[in-house]
Amino acid sequence: MAITRADWSERYTEGRGFRRLGDEEKGLLVEHAPAPEGGRALDVGCGTGEMSVYLASLGYTVDGADFAEGALEKARTDHPDAEVRWLCLDIERDDAAPLGNDLYDLVVFRLSVAFLNDRTRVLHTLGRRLREGGTMLIITPLAAHTPAEKRHIALDEDEIAALTCGWTSVQRITAGDLATLVLRGPCADTVAVERSVPATGYAVAGALAVVTDEHGRVLLGWSKRGMWEAPGGKIDGAEPLDGAGVRELAEETGLHATGASVVSILTDAAQGVPRVTAVIRIAGFTGTLTTAEPEKFTRWEWHDVHGLGCLGPVFTPAANALDAVWPGVIPGLPPVNAYPTAAELTPVPGEPAEAVRLRHRMADAVIAGGWAPSAVVQEALRTVPRHRFAPETDLKTAYDDDLAVVTRRDENGRATSSVSAAWLQADMAEQLQLKPGATVLEVGSGGYNAELLAHALGERGRVVTVDVDRYVVHRTQRLCAEAGSGRVTAVLGDGGLGAPGHVPADGFDGIVITHNASDIAPAWREQLAEGARL
Repeated sequence: MAITRADWSERYTEGRGFRRLGDEEKGLLVEHAPAPEGGRALDVGCGTGEMSVYLASLGYTVDGADFAEGALEKARTDHPDAEVRWLCLDIERDDAAPLGNDLYDLVVFRLSVAFLNDRTRVLHTLGRRLREGGTMLIITPLAAHTPAEKRHIALDEDEIAALTCGWTSVQRITAGDLATLVLRGPCADTVAVERSVPATGYAVAGALAVVTDEHGRVLLGWSKRGMWEAPGGKIDGAEPLDGAGVRELAEETGLHATGASVVSILTDAAQGVPRVTAVIRIAGFTGTLTTAEPEKFTRWEWHDVHGLGCLGPVFTPAANALDAVWPGVIPGLPPVNAYPTAAELTPVPGEPAEAVRLRHRMADAVIAGGWAPSAVVQEALRTVPRHRFAPETDLKTAYDDDLAVVTRRDENGRATSSVSAAWLQADMAEQLQLKPGATVLEVGSGGYNAELLAHALGERGRVVTVDVDRYVVHRTQRLCAEAGSGRVTAVLGDGGLGAPGHVPADGFDGIVITHNASDIAPAWREQLAEGARL
């Protein structure tokens, strides 16, 4: 049910509101979320502010957030002396910058969570804003006690199961027509799970669609089997693989693909039955998301890629399909044989406004530190989406100018590959004294550094990046295919030998070594153009 900001503002301006805060609810707050010394609370969908004011009376410093300015105007009028910071914020769609960087001890959704489309993403995003031991408290009407015409304000049991998965601790208290959910620990590990496979003497062949929206978020459905799944199903006879993914997407979600490519073929076995899964990357779509097969799925939601490791139960082929597109994004998956395709793939756009803001903040810090004096490197820092080359971590960490993001460890836990600190990558690019259209060799891959160089080199520039680790090269190829310029070539090989077969006639116009090196390899000197920098 689509309700706009204007609709809600008008509702509150007319004096209409939600049910009053009851004594039983107040008692639950005192029992399950007492205010610690200096405690901070966020009241999401605060309406006219009754909950916010009560939290302040318990000793919390309170932010009351609502997307309807009419509600906040009434809150200010009804509670002129309340020590509450009122924020006009759509918690689902707006950049959360107004919340600031301080952590909360309590986040409350009272009678508001049912109105969210992407409930899992929103709750997990706010869960990462909780201090250790902090509480997410949800008070919601139950569908079983709600008239049909008001079904949109309530949750049923399947929706509650989807809402609470991925949390370490879940406690439920039911009182009348309301359920109170007490959630703690917002990052329970994703667990790959199977479903029953019909007995057959043949292999099971299927296609799974991986589709992202304009914010770069990936679509998953909460199935009646109690797990997250990607759109997909069995291949129909001699149906093309990409056609099967496109068909299943439309049948299950109402979305119609405008471009689709096979990115990988996965083979494994389920309960002894051989299984072949085609991973179909959807480049774009039209239509309106809907739960077109309610007998199979409770709901569809868009999820942050960096949150895929904290979802709870995920169908094993779906988890492997996500890992085929963003290698390493879900750790600890069961083994699968993967056969990436060699097809040319068009980068798929999409990022949230928060990523843009944080990227500019990172660039400002690097520039202020004197690490990026040239206009081309400054522009590269502001343009290349660093977070898409570190999908394992949240946006704040990805865009910290002084942090390296480890992306690969050996069996002893030692870091063997990472996205280096942004200031260091900018400094390396500057030290190369790049010229437009140059060809540069990078020894030690990762993706982001190569794309940063490629952007600084311009449309005629080219970067060859080489690494000895097959996984790192595969990861670089996939992430560059997703978010790159098309001007980076990732090569598997011993970087000490340079990149034979890829050396320009006059040699590389620059070579950058991004791993520990005890000496200068002869190949680096031999493959370097006269007058160029190593």
